[in-house]
Amino acid sequence: MEGVLTRQVCAASAAHDMVGLKLGAYQFLMYYQTAFKMAAGTLQSSKLASRFEGVRPESWTKHVEHLLVPQLPIEPQHREYRRSKGEPNFETWKVAFERNLVIFTFDNDVIHMHYEDAFALYGHLRLAAKNAKRWAGDRGKQWSTRAHLADAEVNDKFVYTS
Repeated sequence: MEGVLTRQVCAASAAHDMVGLKLGAYQFLMYYQTAFKMAAGTLQSSKLASRFEGVRPESWTKHVEHLLVPQLPIEPQHREYRRSKGEPNFETWKVAFERNLVIFTFDNDVIHMHYEDAFALYGHLRLAAKNAKRWAGDRGKQWSTRAHLADAEVNDKFVYTS
């Protein structure tokens, strides 16, 4: 796709236990588990891309505070686990950054977006994934995180602490 997408042509919504993602002319359907992982990648890539324009991590929340999705009511939780008949319409995906842009890759489709717009999309994507998870009746607590490691060696060992 030519050019850089803006948040006005992007949307994410829950469709039963699936999440629909519209990026310009492209439409993708994914499981809510994939949407949570994609949201984590979008947030990380947005933060790293913002550094190109001199936005420091300490001031990140102040800088993009106005872009956050308002707290919309979440659908009531279903008590039993259920699955719809939907299937994802892509096999591979990747979220990365280049300069001040966040780059989404779905199979062979490459989509560029400014980091501020990608951060807004992160909020919509996460909310849609939460609603899809509640529709499915999944009450599990699973965390996804991403890290950008500079100067890491192949044999380095890392410990995650909270």
